[in-house]
Amino acid sequence: MNTTLARSLVWAGVTVMWCQHALAADLDARIESCVSNSAIQFDPIDQRVALEPDDQTRVHADMEQRYPVLARHGFPVSKIILWQKKNGESLFITLLEHPTRPSEACFTATFAAGRFPGIETLRRKYLRPELQI
Repeated sequence: MNTTLARSLVWAGVTVMWCQHALAADLDARIESCVSNSAIQFDPIDQRVALEPDDQTRVHADMEQRYPVLARHGFPVSKIILWQKKNGESLFITLLEHPTRPSEACFTATFAAGRFPGIETLRRKYLRPELQI
C-alpha cells in the first residue's frame, strides 16, 4: 500500500469519528419519553442531528398539516431531531424540556420522516453519506 493511500484511509477514519461526534455533540445517547417510562436509545453508528430553526419550523408545520389533531390540541416542540437509524430508516423526534430536569430534553413523539415532503433535501443537508451503511 502506498503512503498516499494509507494517509487517505487514516484521514477518512478520523473524519468519520469526528463527524459522528459533531453530528450528535449536544444529543444524549438516550432520550426519555415525556409521557411514559420508555426511552429512545441511539446506536453508536446511528446519525442524529437537531434541525436548524428554519427547517424545524417547516417540518413542524408539515407535521401539523399532516396530522390536524396536533394543531387542534396544540403541539409544542422545543427541538426536532432527524434520526437516521443504522437500518436506513429516518425518523423525526420531537423534543421538549424535561418536566423534572430542566437541563435535559424528553421526547413527545416520533414520525416516519419518509412521509414528509423535502426529506431527501434534509438528508443531504444534515446526514453524512459516508457514515450510512
